[in-house]
This record gives sequence, structure tokens and C-alpha cells, in this order.
Amino acid sequence: MNARKAETISSLKRVCLPVFLAFAGLSAATAQETVDTEKLFKEGIFLREQGQVFSAIEALETVLSNNPSLNRARLELAVAYFRALNLDQANLQAQKVLDDPKTPENVRLAVLAFQAQIKRDQAALVAKPHTFEPSISLGFLYDTNVNVGPSGATLPGGLVLQPGSTPQHDWAGVAQAGITHTYNSPTVIRFGETASRLIWQTSAGLYHKGYFEKTDFDLTALSLSTGPGWVAPNKWRTKLNFQADALYLGGDYLGLYTSVSPTFTLQLKNGELTWDALVLNKNFDRAIDAGRDSNYYSTGLSYGHLFLQGKLAVQGGAHVFMEEASANRFSNDGWEAFIGANVVAWQNGSVYGRYSYKETKFDGVEPVFNLARDEAENRLEVGMAHNFKEGLMKDWRVSGSWQFTDNNSNVSIYTYEREVVGVNLGRSF
Repeated sequence: MNARKAETISSLKRVCLPVFLAFAGLSAATAQETVDTEKLFKEGIFLREQGQVFSAIEALETVLSNNPSLNRARLELAVAYFRALNLDQANLQAQKVLDDPKTPENVRLAVLAFQAQIKRDQAALVAKPHTFEPSISLGFLYDTNVNVGPSGATLPGGLVLQPGSTPQHDWAGVAQAGITHTYNSPTVIRFGETASRLIWQTSAGLYHKGYFEKTDFDLTALSLSTGPGWVAPNKWRTKLNFQADALYLGGDYLGLYTSVSPTFTLQLKNGELTWDALVLNKNFDRAIDAGRDSNYYSTGLSYGHLFLQGKLAVQGGAHVFMEEASANRFSNDGWEAFIGANVVAWQNGSVYGRYSYKETKFDGVEPVFNLARDEAENRLEVGMAHNFKEGLMKDWRVSGSWQFTDNNSNVSIYTYEREVVGVNLGRSF
């Protein structure tokens, strides 16, 4: 929805400019404005361009109440209503200009183009308030150190390693399927001077990673999420997501994760600044995981910027986190930072790279070693993706990646290296 609105605003600028230029001559012939009216008119334009669209509407409505035939102000009002996402009023004000027999032909053509843009937006909202997007993907990966995963993101502290543990490598098949429902509300929600629309997204998904030999490390996740979001085109967007994940490890039920995660993104010129947070409860089922039940908290900022007319995207950010587990041995806190880039390398294809660094300190001591773990993780990932636009593979996407992890710990058995190479084929419908 946000991409479509950005395109709409861009189109609006192209459509409306000739309207205003044409009316520069029209206004002198159709209205004798007082000094106060001209001042209020200019104030309305200024407020609108500063993003205060509702105050601009009030000012321009006042101008028209005193000068109903001032079509120059009426068109500016139509644009203000458009930016306030009130498409019905925008169309109504534009139609009044068309209904005026004194409107010049060049202005009439520009207004008709403006109305066509409005009608396209209206049709999209009315025709598709509900959208469903199924997706599926299949792939393979090669893991050089199967026995150090799943990571701490799944199990607090990761798997418990024993002295003498050695890397075990294996191939795995990966399958993923899901469906997302999005509701786009036509109702405008006002936040101060900002007009926004509500969206509500709900999704369900299945993920399975099955090793060919080391099946004890197979991971399956059943996920369900839902939550509202608000979009203010070209300004900001925000979302509140509620999620539940049922996890299975090695074919056995591992536990239930429930979370809430708010995000807020501020749109800037050629960039976006995002704040996000996560509150996650991990409730384990297996007796072997006694002490791992935990509450996990994280928050952070990230910034992304586009270069080379959007062909190069660069993003970086940092987060802090804290996990309170039933057993101090699994409680931890720390911080992480990342930087990454994605570049359009060929038609319909791109390559990317991402580096992250994370420091984690645990509260309780490890048995035998009598030390509290203090770790630093370096992770590097590079990959590529290609979207097929025609032929037998039309609408499918193929991707491949290589990931290298280097974990350094003061407890020797948790110092390791791991490489994962994978290829994936998927599409949305």
C-alpha cells in the first residue's frame, strides 16, 4: 500500500503543476481578491506544503466561503483533500472546477488527469479492501557445524555443548509455506495534521528444516501473527504485531513462543529511520529444557538509505537485548549491531552482503568450567537473488546465500565456526 501511495503522490505532482500554472492567468480574469483573501490563500498553500493538510483545508475553505468562484483556491483545496486521503472531497472540488463554463480548456485537461488519478485510487480501495497472498519456497542447505544450532534466538544460550563436542556436517532440505491477509481500510484516521489509513495484517506459516542424517536437529515452526498498522503516505508507517510460534526440535514438541513487537518507520528523503522492539515469552515443554523458560526483551534503531536512483540500498542499526530465564545459567544481556547493502546487479537480479557483531554476557556459571559465559559473535552473509519475469519460471524467485559465523567464548566449548550455504526457489501468488 505504501509504495502505491508514493507513486500516487509522484503522479499528483506531475498532474497538478500544469493546473496551477494555467490558473495563474485564469484567476486575474475571474476574481478580484482582497489583501486578506490573498494572505489567507497563501497561508493555506504554505500550511499544505508543510504537511499541515487539515489546517490548510480550513484556510482554503474559508477563502472559498468568501469567494465561491475562486477556482484557483478550489483546485488547491482539491489537492489538500487528496493529501488528506479524502478522495471523495478531492474529486468533488475538482468536478466543481470542471462544471464552471469559464474554465479554460488547458486547465480542464489537467483537472481531468487529476480526477483519473483519484478514481484509480478509489477503485483500488473499493475493489481490493481484502487481499490474500499465499507463498511457498523450497531449498537445500549445507551446514558445516550442525550441533551448535539452533542458536540462542531459539534456545536461550543455544544447545548445551559437552567437552569433546566436534563439528558435525550435513545437508538439509528446507520448506516454507504461508498465507497473508491484508485489510486496507478506506477510512481516514487523523493524527494531528497527518492523515493515515489503517491496515490489518494476519498471516499463518509453516517452516521446516530437515537434515538428511542428523535428524535430532530438525526444526519445525508453526506461526500465526496478527496486528494493526497505520500508513501515512510519504511520512511514516507503524505496526503492532502479535505472534505465536509452536516449535518442534528433532520431531519433538519444543515449546510455545508468544510475542508482541511494535515498529515505527519515519520516511525521510531517500531514506527511512526505524525503531523496533520485541517482548517475547519462551515456554518450554521438554524436561531437558528445565530452567530455559524466559522473557526476552530487545529494542533498537536502524537506518536505510537509497543511492544511485534506488539501485543501491544501504542499511545499518544497533539493538540492545536482555533475557531473564528461570535459571541464571541461561539469563543474559548484551548488544548487537549490523550493516548491510543490496545492489541491483543485473536486470531483475541483485546481490547483497550483511555483517553483524553481537556481544552476550550470561549471569550464571557453566557447570564444570565454573565460569559465566562471555561471548562475541561475528557473522557475515553474502547472497544473490533473481526474479524471473517471463517464460516457464515467470514470477518465481531463486536465491542463494553463504553465511559464516565465528563465535568466541571464554568457555572453550562454545568457541566455534560455522558455515551454511543454501539455495532457495520460491514465489508469491
